[in-house]
Amino acid sequence: MGLDVSTSIVGVCVVDSTIQPDDKGSHILLLDKVEFKKCVTLWDKTDVMFNAIKQIESKIWYDGTKLPTIERVVLEEPLVAFRPGMSSAQTISTLLRFNGIVSYISRDLLKCTPEYINSAHARKLCGIKLQRTKVGGPQKEQVFEYMAAHDLAHVNWPTTKTGKQVTWSRDCTDAYVIARAACLE
Repeated sequence: MGLDVSTSIVGVCVVDSTIQPDDKGSHILLLDKVEFKKCVTLWDKTDVMFNAIKQIESKIWYDGTKLPTIERVVLEEPLVAFRPGMSSAQTISTLLRFNGIVSYISRDLLKCTPEYINSAHARKLCGIKLQRTKVGGPQKEQVFEYMAAHDLAHVNWPTTKTGKQVTWSRDCTDAYVIARAACLE
């Protein structure tokens, strides 16, 4: 299971661990998100995340068969340094705290020690080459566009009233990249 943790939406992707390099996208067992729209505090988000992880294994079916338990949980390594124009110290602190909470919940409920992978390393393993933000746009958008044209081409993302894919599709895509990279590593 790959998780893209943030304090607004957590992307979740469960893949078959017997992934082969050519199995792009066909091994996805679950591609979902956990939203925190109605949550006010970090502890509200913790409760929502706890219940979501508790229910994930019951959602995993493949060819009509209930699959065994999740064997690995891999999270995107959290941002730990400042970058100009990006996250503040408060945001980084909150994200680190929540990442730790999600790691603990995963370990407690799924009985496996969480692993972490750097997002740049994960993208490289998945064959994603990013352009500078000034040229190619935000990295999250570049990753989504690449995966939407490759591994996740078969996914029909819901759209907004304006016809654009829902924003949480980017979080699910990042979770897929984390899960796929963990299998390839």
